[in-house]
Amino acid sequence: MTENNLQDWVGRSSTEEDIASSVSAARLATLLEQDVSSSTEPATLFPVGHWLHFAEDDVPMSELGTDGHVKLGGFMPPVGLPRRMWAGSNLQFHSPILAGQKLSRTTTIESITEKTGGSGRLCFVILRHEVSADGNLATTDRHTIVYREATSAPEGSTAAPARADSPAPEGWGWVRSVRPNEVTLFRYSALTFNSHRIHYDHPYVTGVEGYPGLVTHGPLTATLLLDAFMKNHPEATVATYDFRAKSPLFANEQIHLVGRSTGANTHELEAIGPDSKTAIAATVTTAES
Repeated sequence: MTENNLQDWVGRSSTEEDIASSVSAARLATLLEQDVSSSTEPATLFPVGHWLHFAEDDVPMSELGTDGHVKLGGFMPPVGLPRRMWAGSNLQFHSPILAGQKLSRTTTIESITEKTGGSGRLCFVILRHEVSADGNLATTDRHTIVYREATSAPEGSTAAPARADSPAPEGWGWVRSVRPNEVTLFRYSALTFNSHRIHYDHPYVTGVEGYPGLVTHGPLTATLLLDAFMKNHPEATVATYDFRAKSPLFANEQIHLVGRSTGANTHELEAIGPDSKTAIAATVTTAES
């Protein structure tokens, strides 16, 4: 597939509708072990709660590819690279979403960029999601997907030894440590109707995609990181959240979620895995108090 062919997909848009689900909101709160008190008021979705809606893989089985994701070449461009990862998002929160509100998401393919890196050919696709609740713009999410070449790992290769824990990093304002396991990954996949096999199919992820174990979802780690920030700043209203995936994490690995203030309303966050390696780097801005 040539650059010119791929550019034909730039500017394409699609609109989907959903209803903000109190059940999904409650299940995410359970996954995050949040203390949710009972209330007669409509529940407010977690800032990235729209990720639980508009399920991308909600299609017939015949429309899924071998990796469990929707086949390319429909709305998404046929990039010709089989390995897919969520590379990050730049989010703006315009207004909260309440359970029961009618949601509409317009997705536009904003750009397609092909590059060559140390691991071979790459293709970055940026999608702009504009999510409205009851007709009012609630969230703008510029979502970056990276496609990569197939691995050279032989079929049926064995998993690598587990990576050792790293000590809690110093120099941050707060630290929260978590260890997502296979059950955590299963629950998040079920919650988001995500059928990407790298998160639950051990023979596939090690033998076909060449990873050492089940891959922890990038958006799950980003959700845990934002949740840790909010637990350390319970009075803050998140205005923007910008995160970039730096390296993968795998089931049962310890993750240090850390943050510090860099200004009156700005904060730097990281998710740090084994070998003190940054898995996600992020920034948060909060509404002016």
